[in-house]
Amino acid sequence: MRGMGARQLVLDIYNVNEEATKAAVEKYLLQAREYKITEYIPEEATITASYSDMPRSYTGLTSDQTFELAQRNVDEQARRRRHIERTEKAISRLGARQRKLVELRYMLDDDTLDCNVACDLGYSERHYRRIKSIAIFRLASMLGLMVFDE
Repeated sequence: MRGMGARQLVLDIYNVNEEATKAAVEKYLLQAREYKITEYIPEEATITASYSDMPRSYTGLTSDQTFELAQRNVDEQARRRRHIERTEKAISRLGARQRKLVELRYMLDDDTLDCNVACDLGYSERHYRRIKSIAIFRLASMLGLMVFDE
């Protein structure tokens, strides 16, 4: 179909809540950035013995504070690593312009503003918003973060 011009991304098949979807993706990206720049500080076992004169009864359950803490520490570090890897994999599948925009806006610095990124990339505000919108919805689709109206 010649002469139709650029086509706009339309998500009319499903009732996508665009604001909630955008918020979910931005939250996910910002969490990945936080995980990359901050180090997880593992919990440590307390070593202070405590005494209680309360009579104990046999419950058949044993408690191992050190094992539980070690398991939580390992699980949290693995969860953070998976979150970062999943985010980076999704971003790597975007087009070059979208990837650059997302990396500059969400992954590199804490207080980056849209207007600064648009200026750095040499885009007008309108062009920047269009590319960002497409990138956000592609990431939402890849990461399973689409929010639908009921």
